[in-house]
Amino acid sequence: MRMVWISLVSLVLTLSFSAALATDLDRGALERGEVIVEEVRSTSGIPGVRASFVVLASRETIWATLLDYDNFPKFFKGIDRLVVLEQDVDGARVEFWINAVLVDLHYILYRHYVEPGHRLTWRRVSGDLKEIQGSWQIIDTDDPAKKLLIYASYVDIGFSPVTWIIRQGAKTKAEEMCHRLRQWLENQK
Repeated sequence: MRMVWISLVSLVLTLSFSAALATDLDRGALERGEVIVEEVRSTSGIPGVRASFVVLASRETIWATLLDYDNFPKFFKGIDRLVVLEQDVDGARVEFWINAVLVDLHYILYRHYVEPGHRLTWRRVSGDLKEIQGSWQIIDTDDPAKKLLIYASYVDIGFSPVTWIIRQGAKTKAEEMCHRLRQWLENQK
């Protein structure tokens, strides 16, 4: 019974956060097809990027695409190689080799399917960089055919002199990735 209450409280907090976040966004800009990219910090203070955009696609198509590791390099540029080490209904451990802004990176992420069809998160398990975490959220809009996607990525590279430069590059890459992902999703019909 205790786990049920914890799950319900978690769901209410997530929905409240999502509704507040969606309300704060410039709906007009989103409806015009813009990608809103913001510099943000995680709850633990890690700098990051949040990108929000509206896509004309079903929740099922979006979710399937976010788990389609074979096609990741088509819309997530910079991935030289990836290997799914293990995957089940709860998530996947995925090894990445990335051509980043200034350096090549190698790391393993655990992608947790928190609420299938609604939200997934990821965190660094091992490899380069001090910390990597992030999430995808799929939120209903007033138009049942459209969904609001919110991408958040937080990276602590472990040393500060180039953090600002990397974050600026991450903002540009996040916006480009969102445009590619929207195009991919809207062509999946």
